[in-house]
Amino acid sequence: MDVRQISFTFEDEGSLDESLPPIKVAFLGTRHPHVMYRFTVLEQMGGFEFSGFYEEDMGIATELAKRLPRLTRFDTPEALLDTNPDVVMIHALDPDVPRWARFAINHPAAFKGLFLEKPGTALPEDFYQLADEIEKKRPGLAVELGYELHYSESLAFARKVIHDGVLGDITTARFHGGCPSGAGMDLWQAIPEDLGGIMQTEGCHTLENVLDLFGAPDRVVSSIRKLPQRPPHPVVGWIPDLFTGTVHEGEFGVGTLLYEDVCSGIMEYSDKTIVLDMTAWEPTQWCNEWAIDIYGTNGSLHVIPDYPVATLYLREARGEFAAGPSKLSTEKPHGTSNIPSCYRKQLESLFARVRGTKVAGLGCCDLQTNVKILKVIDAFYKSATSRQWKDV
Repeated sequence: MDVRQISFTFEDEGSLDESLPPIKVAFLGTRHPHVMYRFTVLEQMGGFEFSGFYEEDMGIATELAKRLPRLTRFDTPEALLDTNPDVVMIHALDPDVPRWARFAINHPAAFKGLFLEKPGTALPEDFYQLADEIEKKRPGLAVELGYELHYSESLAFARKVIHDGVLGDITTARFHGGCPSGAGMDLWQAIPEDLGGIMQTEGCHTLENVLDLFGAPDRVVSSIRKLPQRPPHPVVGWIPDLFTGTVHEGEFGVGTLLYEDVCSGIMEYSDKTIVLDMTAWEPTQWCNEWAIDIYGTNGSLHVIPDYPVATLYLREARGEFAAGPSKLSTEKPHGTSNIPSCYRKQLESLFARVRGTKVAGLGCCDLQTNVKILKVIDAFYKSATSRQWKDV
C-alpha cells in the first residue's frame, strides 16, 4: 500500500491539543521508502516541526530535498542532530539501521524518542547487541520499531478477544503473510547483506502479530525455500526505487528472487500449536490476503489486518460478546484500506511516550519486542537450514 497514492485526511479524527509543544523530528537515513509514507502522514497530522534530514547517498539526498522542501537537508549527520530534535527517525536499509542508531545514541543531543524501520538489522545478533547498547547508554529512551500493522483496528479487536479469554482454551492458530506478486523485487526485499527475504522482511510483521497475541513459542521447525523457476507473469505491483512509487507494470517469475519464494513453519507452545506461512507471490494488493485464524473451545476468530476485517464466532456468550457471530465495526467503510490510520496511531503512541504521557507496554513495538521477533526469525532460518527443531 503506497500511502502517497491514496487520498486521506485526519481532520475528522479529533483536533490537535494546541497547548502541547510541537514534537521536533529529524530523519537520519532516508533510503527506505516508508520514509515518504511517514512524512506524508506527519504532514496530515500536524503539530510537528521538522529538524530536517541527512542522507549519505548524494543522489537520493538531492532528489529528496527537491521533493520534500519542508525538510531541510544537512550536509553531515552531526549538524542534523545538533538541532536537538525530540525524535530521531531512521529509515536506512537493514544493514545500516544499527550503524545510524549507534551514531545517534553516541551524539550528545538529548532526544527522547528513536524510531527504527523494521526489522532493524540485516542479521539478528547485531540487533541484540544494539538493544543492549541503547538501554545502557540511553535508559528510558522511547524506542519504536516500524510495525505499523500492530496498530490496525482489527488487531486491537483481536487483542481484546484474546485478553478477555472469550475463545475458551485456544488449541491452534494460523497466520499468513507475504507480499504482492512482484514486490519481492523491491529494493528493501533484496538486500545482499540480509539474512534472507520474505521471511525476514515481511515475516517480521506477521511474527509481531503472533508474539503480540500469544508471546514467543518454545521451539519452531520450518521450511524456507526458493521454488523451481517459472515463466514470467504480470506483476501486481513493485517499488523499484525510493521515488517512483508503486509500479503496476512488468513481469517476473516465481523462482527468480534473490531469496526465498515461500516459507512455512510450526511454532510449538506448551498449550497450543501455531502455524505460519508466507509467500512472495500473493495475487492481490498489500495485506489484503494476510490472515489470522484462531480456534478455541468456545469459538473462533478470523482477522485481516488491512483492509480491516475481524469476525468472531462464539458458542456461548463471554464478556461483552454475544453468542453467535460478531463483526468488527470498522472506522472506514468495509473494503477500505485504513493503513494511514495505522501509521498515525503508531506515531501518536511514540510521541505520547516522548511527552511522558504513556509508558511502554502492550501498546508499543519497542526494543525488546523486536529482540523477541528476531530470535524467532533466526530460529526459523536455522531450522530450515538444519531441517531440525530449534529452541527459541
